[in-house]
Amino acid sequence: GDGQFKDPYGLFIKGDVMYVADSWNHRIQKLTTGGQFLQKFGQRGSGQGEFTYPKFVIVDQRDRLIVSDSDNHRVVILDQAGTWLLTINGNVTGSHGFQNPKGLALDPQGNIHVAAYGSNTIKVF
Repeated sequence: GDGQFKDPYGLFIKGDVMYVADSWNHRIQKLTTGGQFLQKFGQRGSGQGEFTYPKFVIVDQRDRLIVSDSDNHRVVILDQAGTWLLTINGNVTGSHGFQNPKGLALDPQGNIHVAAYGSNTIKVF
C-alpha cells in the first residue's frame, strides 16, 4: 500500500521531502521526512511511467527526479508530478552503453553520474 515498502533501496531527502526507490514494488514513493505519504510514481513494466526494480532516486537543481531503472537498463528523468521527461537508455552498444544502473550522483555542474553494476562502469551524462 501507499507508504509501505518492499525492498526500499535508495532514498534522497530534499528539505522535508523524502523520495524512496521502492524497488520490489517497482515505484518511487514521495513522503514527508516524518513518514506521511504524499505521492507515488510507477508500476512494473518497461514503458513510460513504468519501472523494473528501480534502485536510486535523486533530485537535481531543477527539482527533477532522476531514477536508476536497473532492470530496464536506463535512467529516467521525471518532473515533480511524475511526468516522464527523458530516458537515458543504457542498453545500447558502444561507449555510451551501460547495464543495470544503480548508484546516481550529481556533480556541481549538474552532470548525472551513473554507477552501472552489470557493465562495471561509471558513466556521465
